[in-house]
Amino acid sequence: MKDSTADNTLEKQDFNLFEALVAIDKKDYGYYDRLLPEQQKKFVPYLLIQWISAVKANHSIQEYYLQSTEYHSNKYLFNENVQKHPKLVWLTLCAASPGLGKQFHFWIPHIRERVSKLKENAKPKEIKEYYKKIYPKSSIDDINIISEAFIDNHQKRMYIGTEFPTLKYDEIELLAELVSNEEIADHKRYSGN
Repeated sequence: MKDSTADNTLEKQDFNLFEALVAIDKKDYGYYDRLLPEQQKKFVPYLLIQWISAVKANHSIQEYYLQSTEYHSNKYLFNENVQKHPKLVWLTLCAASPGLGKQFHFWIPHIRERVSKLKENAKPKEIKEYYKKIYPKSSIDDINIISEAFIDNHQKRMYIGTEFPTLKYDEIELLAELVSNEEIADHKRYSGN
């Protein structure tokens, strides 16, 4: 006979986000293996990326976490082959940490879903407000430069997504990195857009 209290106990095992953040800060590559299967099922990498990429520390450490998270983890997060292997995703999250020990992480606000999913153009005011929240100590000139770069890249991705609707999101991202604005302008001119 099956013990229903044991099943209830296992079902209530939550994935502890803040414990996981500490494990990432310490580069604890074995943490995922020590989770119960029920906890592993509740592991949400997207949520962790949002948290680990932002730390309350000096500027160079903040910059490191943000860039390292993008380089080691974020760009692979939506890759369909990587998504099938949660432990691999965990390893990429740990690789993003400089291994300096526990840091104070905070939540980064999202850009609206319709903008991030390339369904709607990014509005300059909205993007500036977004980056002001992420980089509160940055000058308005720096915020403007970052925002303009985002909007420029977003317009390129929107164009690619419209022109080639069968591409997956990660393919659009990759193509946007490989294609210059001049090449986009040439394509528009040659295709009559």
